[in-house]
Amino acid sequence: MVEGAGYTDLACARLREIAQTQQAAVRAAGALMAQAIGEDRLIYVFGAGGHTALAVGEMFFRVGGLANIYPIVEYGLTALSRARQFLRLERCEGLGSALVKASGLGRGDVLVLFHTIGVNASCIDAALAAKELGARVVGVASAQWQEKTPPGADLRHKSGKNLRDVADVWVNDCNTVEDAALRLPGLAAPVGPLSGIGTFAVAHLLELEAMAQCLAAGVEPPVWRNANTPEGAAENEALMLRFAPRVPLL
Repeated sequence: MVEGAGYTDLACARLREIAQTQQAAVRAAGALMAQAIGEDRLIYVFGAGGHTALAVGEMFFRVGGLANIYPIVEYGLTALSRARQFLRLERCEGLGSALVKASGLGRGDVLVLFHTIGVNASCIDAALAAKELGARVVGVASAQWQEKTPPGADLRHKSGKNLRDVADVWVNDCNTVEDAALRLPGLAAPVGPLSGIGTFAVAHLLELEAMAQCLAAGVEPPVWRNANTPEGAAENEALMLRFAPRVPLL
């Protein structure tokens, strides 16, 4: 279990790095989300490709999570699709903007946009479309990926922009280009990816900050209970009735 212990140490270090360096960004993003909650708006969430898209599922209909989440989902763009397909789709120009525009996102709304790499076509197109519609964008992406991806790289959006260039608030998920963080003796390939841990942590930190700011302002945020208990299912029903007409996936 030496390698396993090393992995948990690295995971804990990544979480500490996020907690220590991203407080101001999380507060700013939480303020935008809290304002949306106070105005009875939905918070739109999009993961612009691959494993990053799994963060949308982590925020949607999640016990202890916000109930006013609108997931923007194209399954072919996620890691639950064929690998060659999602790799191509996240670099496909026009897809991100089309999905955002079809969601109903509008002026004054908030889009939380996840993409660790933060430079791909689907990511930048989604951010630009949201800004064009008058929405505020919270971008969650890696500083290292945006800095180290060279101009003109195949995976870059044609504009050359980074997500942090477009977003109103940018949160660094502190993920690295290498991602896999361990070396096992006798194995050439690095193992033990950390990006999911960082991305999911940021997702929950944003929700927690928004909830705390709502409560400080005297607003009760809508929060899902545990749907697998009779009490939770009953309490969730009121939230279902409130949000299902506006969130088709409910």
